[in-house]
Amino acid sequence: MAELVLASKLAEAVVSQAVQRITELLYYEAASLSAVRVDIEFLKSELTWMQCFLKDADRKQEQDELVRKWVAEVRDVACAIEDAVETYIFKAQNSAYYGKAYFLLRKLRSQINSIKEKLKSISERTQRYGINFNRSERISNGNYSAASMTSLRRSYPDDGDGDGDDDDDDVVSLRSSLVALKGQLLKEEDRRCIVSIVGMGGLGKTTLARKVYNDIDVKKHFDCCAWVFISQQYGVRDLLTEIIIQVGFQSRRKEKMDRTEVMELWKKTNRKELLEKLIQGERERLNVAKDKELIDRLKRELQEERYIVVLDDIWSIEAWNAMKSAFPRGKVGSKIVFTTRNKEIAVIADPYSLHIEPPFLTDTESWELLLQKAFPKNVFPGHECSQEFDKLGKEMVKKCGGLPLAIVTLGGLLRTKNSLDGWKKVHRSVNSHLVKSKSQQVQYGVEEMLALSYHDLPYHLKPCFLYLGSFSEYWEIPKGKLIRLWIAEGFITTETSEAEETLEEVGERYLEELIDRCMVQVAKRDHNGTGVKLCRMHDLMRNFCVSKAKEDSFFEIIEQPEMKMLTTNSFFSRRVAVHLGSHFEMNQVHSQLRSLLWSDIYDCLNTTLLRNKKFRLLRVLELGSTRHKQILRQMPIELGNLVHLRYLGLRNAEISKLPPSIGQLRNLHTLDLRMKMLAYSLPESVSRLTRLRHLFLPDYRHTRDLKWSSCRSGMENLTNNQTLKHITAESLIKDGMFIKLTNLQSLVVQFKSIPEARLVMESPVFQVGRLRSLEMYMHNNNAFPSLKSLSHCQFLSKLCLAGKIRSGSGYSDHFLQFLPCSLTKLILRYTEIKQEGIAVLERLLHNLRFLLLGYDSYSESEMVLSANGFPKLETLQLFGLFQLEDWQVRQGSMPSLKRLDIEYIPKLSNVPHGLMYITTLQELNVVRMNRLEDRLQVMDGIEGADYYKVRHIPSISFLTTSLISPSHHNYY
Repeated sequence: MAELVLASKLAEAVVSQAVQRITELLYYEAASLSAVRVDIEFLKSELTWMQCFLKDADRKQEQDELVRKWVAEVRDVACAIEDAVETYIFKAQNSAYYGKAYFLLRKLRSQINSIKEKLKSISERTQRYGINFNRSERISNGNYSAASMTSLRRSYPDDGDGDGDDDDDDVVSLRSSLVALKGQLLKEEDRRCIVSIVGMGGLGKTTLARKVYNDIDVKKHFDCCAWVFISQQYGVRDLLTEIIIQVGFQSRRKEKMDRTEVMELWKKTNRKELLEKLIQGERERLNVAKDKELIDRLKRELQEERYIVVLDDIWSIEAWNAMKSAFPRGKVGSKIVFTTRNKEIAVIADPYSLHIEPPFLTDTESWELLLQKAFPKNVFPGHECSQEFDKLGKEMVKKCGGLPLAIVTLGGLLRTKNSLDGWKKVHRSVNSHLVKSKSQQVQYGVEEMLALSYHDLPYHLKPCFLYLGSFSEYWEIPKGKLIRLWIAEGFITTETSEAEETLEEVGERYLEELIDRCMVQVAKRDHNGTGVKLCRMHDLMRNFCVSKAKEDSFFEIIEQPEMKMLTTNSFFSRRVAVHLGSHFEMNQVHSQLRSLLWSDIYDCLNTTLLRNKKFRLLRVLELGSTRHKQILRQMPIELGNLVHLRYLGLRNAEISKLPPSIGQLRNLHTLDLRMKMLAYSLPESVSRLTRLRHLFLPDYRHTRDLKWSSCRSGMENLTNNQTLKHITAESLIKDGMFIKLTNLQSLVVQFKSIPEARLVMESPVFQVGRLRSLEMYMHNNNAFPSLKSLSHCQFLSKLCLAGKIRSGSGYSDHFLQFLPCSLTKLILRYTEIKQEGIAVLERLLHNLRFLLLGYDSYSESEMVLSANGFPKLETLQLFGLFQLEDWQVRQGSMPSLKRLDIEYIPKLSNVPHGLMYITTLQELNVVRMNRLEDRLQVMDGIEGADYYKVRHIPSISFLTTSLISPSHHNYY
């Protein structure tokens, strides 16, 4: 049934996307579809009704081959409708089919009639065979429902089936978390306090809770305690009953049962039987009580007690809301403990408490735990791992990614392999062993633990999650690119958006929810410190994701080096991702391919690639390279045939020219042209891409031998554009384009003259105040005109200025005074500001978290950072300040600084004395600064002259290679 639940949710996502796509086509292609509009709207209506059934499929269905078939047919019909309509539009707009409109329309009508018959047949079979959806949880054919899977994973405070290991003498990596959790529980807080343990499945949350729950100090601190397992399929009455029973028999208060009755029972039975009879009698009495009576009873039991209740594996805030009224404030210090995979639950339940997230194990801790499980002391006393086993074991344990459950599973498996050959066999397919295997020490495998999280996803997040598997395991995934791909694929629709929320904002919300559910990890935060810049997946989560995507024909991943598929094999998925060093045969792909992500093309791609009929319905096409070879000198004219294309990514591809036919891609949302060898100008037809939202042109900072990219005609029609990077002011000014681009949120622009800069900076692009990220580069050693227009950009968080900034005689007339206080990231290069400019920045930018003073951004020999300046600054990078000789930092300056980079400042001979007062500083990088190295190091036990200023910094490095991004070195 688990497979059916997942299939139904994916089918619901497919149907939802089909409904949205048909709606778009009826709107944007009204003329082409006018003759069959009624028929298409009928199909849309039928799909909408089917979607209503699918929304409840995971709650109201039985493991049944008929139902499985029904779900599959609904999914196929949804795809068939899209295929038929989009194929017709493709042919109707393709010059090769001009003059055949009548025949095309007749064929489309025939396909629609065929689909209607399929829908009718599905409906008739539903009634004929009595297909229904109910809440039965029976297990059939070895498949488990979400409820039955969680029942296998029940936990108790005194057992060992939590989400990690449980032996008292072998808990590793939890030591710091144990101390933190115990400290939280022993706090005397005069409120109902919830302490949450958060993390992905298998991380050791239950193990951690159990260790502290059974701690002697904790037991003594509380008057009564209870532990209940929640799961995805919780019953509030059962939970309340269980807590009442545990509290009633563990409380230190007077006995609630008649002592005579207890003594009589004691004479007739032993202690265990007595307890069982007492509990059974209590359960029978509670079973007849009403819900409110149970809540009132538990509240009375806890009212005068200092209690601790553990709610293990809570999945939804609804579960807590249904029972929270039963928990009174109690005595000072009462606590409720959650273990959960969803951070949002912890925050909503108690926004005033910090949650505890157990860390992944280090390599050393992972190896220690593996040895304990593979060679337990009671079985192998005094056993030492030989060198051969050691090498294989350390390689295998790395595949576990520090996840305790995976290591326990691997250790249990290796424990049964007594020979080196046995270990080698596991080593050859360690990933599949980890995902599929169970050990004697856990009642469920890694796959089951991860599948529970996947089961719990709402239908609209299922495809978003599976799509993450299309990225290479070696990549950190850029948030912006991921969301743009989600939108292009149709995973993000207006159906799930809130009022005035853009699709990009919906995508950010989706990603944050996957992160809150501990299914995706944050690799790097953005300059605001709250948003995501890069994300990643745990290796085992990605393995599960790839396996599930292939199983459900969602995505085909080709990532084996030099992979060659047999010509008899074919892909059932409409999406294909090809990774480094892999290739495949075109005749293997689905006949209606929707997505092709080819991250490293080394085959010679020519016109035949885009002439292939299987590509005509493509929505996503990425052709890039990391090998820096000449791949495509010229993009073929057939590019314009891909009329349904929404995403075209050519980053790092070496293409000298784009065809004029690119203007036919009317549905294009994203055009990424950050290429190596783009021609000096873009085709005029680019101006016809009216639905374009994100346009990335070649970075002129990296093409000093080429002219800057421009358009022979303006792009005044691109009024939906939100991102416009590396455009020249000349192109912006043509045909008044800069007046109409009022939706821009991210702009990178290069000026050749002051009049150009003034004209653009006084345009509505700046006046409407939607900009969030802005980079401006001034050429020919010119100075920026007044920066007053920046004062309108109250949402601006990132600003990069390269070019001279005029200094005034004081704060009131300095151009920097116009910078908005919303800035969190500021990069200055060639600005030639002086000390008064630094003073303006200190007083104005109270939210600044990142500051880079690059090449010639500062023009004086002395720089002083004053007390209380830059209160939130976390990263400071100083680079190429050729005039700076003396740098002073007053005590109290930069109280939040974590990282300091000092690079290539030839005249600077020492670091500020004030660094010793910045106790938050964690990292100091000194790069290409030979004069400073000896003063900051300890050599042969002798401290350098300035070492006392930095001795408190945990990480100090001396490097010869730049840490500053190449794009921040130069822009000419």
